[in-house]
Amino acid sequence: MRTNVLSSEQDISRSGIGFMRAVFELLGIVLVRFRPVQRMWGAWLIAVNGACLLFITHIEAQIALAAVGMALLAQALIYQRKRFIRLLGVTHIIWVPMLAWMALRLNTLPEGEPAFHAWLVILIATNAVSLAIDTWDALRFMRGEDQPHYLW
Repeated sequence: MRTNVLSSEQDISRSGIGFMRAVFELLGIVLVRFRPVQRMWGAWLIAVNGACLLFITHIEAQIALAAVGMALLAQALIYQRKRFIRLLGVTHIIWVPMLAWMALRLNTLPEGEPAFHAWLVILIATNAVSLAIDTWDALRFMRGEDQPHYLW
């Protein structure tokens, strides 16, 4: 008698969830399934990056929105194939040049918009911390923690 047993990686790659479902599952895992501290961090990260919409007339906010959009697109594509693995944060690598550019612009911003300036400083600090966490996760992935660690 022959059994047809698939490895978890094969099973995941054959499940073929759609892009929008992948996005919603990613957000669901971050905002619902994470432990409380990680959930608060995820909500903060989403809120700070989403706040770019409040300042969308500024080029910095437009760049932030584009970077977040590209990262989310890449995360959804990875998630569709591998689920919630520690490599998802690598998509934030596009933040590195964005954050460097924004940090260099801080002193050149026009005065009179303290909310925008505060958001930009908070965005830079928040995303820098996120990059440190992402680096740690990528190292853990390379050391063998390559299986999905959250399931929807």
